[in-house]
Amino acid sequence: MQGRQRYVLKRSVFLIGFMGAGKTTLARRLARECGLASVDIDRALERRYGRDVKDLLLEQGQGRFSQIEAEELEHFANGEPLLIACGGSLVAGERCRRILAEKGFCLYVHVLPDESAARISNHASRPYFESMDSVHQVNDELRPYYEELADLTVDSNGESAASMAFKVKELLVGEGVLCPV
Repeated sequence: MQGRQRYVLKRSVFLIGFMGAGKTTLARRLARECGLASVDIDRALERRYGRDVKDLLLEQGQGRFSQIEAEELEHFANGEPLLIACGGSLVAGERCRRILAEKGFCLYVHVLPDESAARISNHASRPYFESMDSVHQVNDELRPYYEELADLTVDSNGESAASMAFKVKELLVGEGVLCPV
């Protein structure tokens, strides 16, 4: 890491947006480039419960799953500042929205539903990808929450991970959330 600028986060950055927006990839890349820590809420849930998020959602039902997501989110939000990639539907839960609004900086990574579907190679592994109609419907239901919570919005449509990371790093520095050390 010698020669690379290091940064600190003044508060956690929650990456929110629809499935396939690139939140996890962006969080990992920013973490690597800036010497920061990142976590993906869906992967953390999968490790904790030993099954993928779609199965967990189906087994627990939306209400209980939202509680589980909120507990996981709160655990990370109450720790040291991190880059936190949130599941696409996490914003549907009222408790999650409250945590996001109170505990950090929300970066809405916008993606169009069709691009989202093109980016996701295994639709069977994702909730709500039974058809493109359901993808559009769920995106339409979640978009107002993303927009309401967003402290900053970036468009990931047609963007590479490298260009997104560069752009977001500069924006977060400009917002005073990400600071060089």
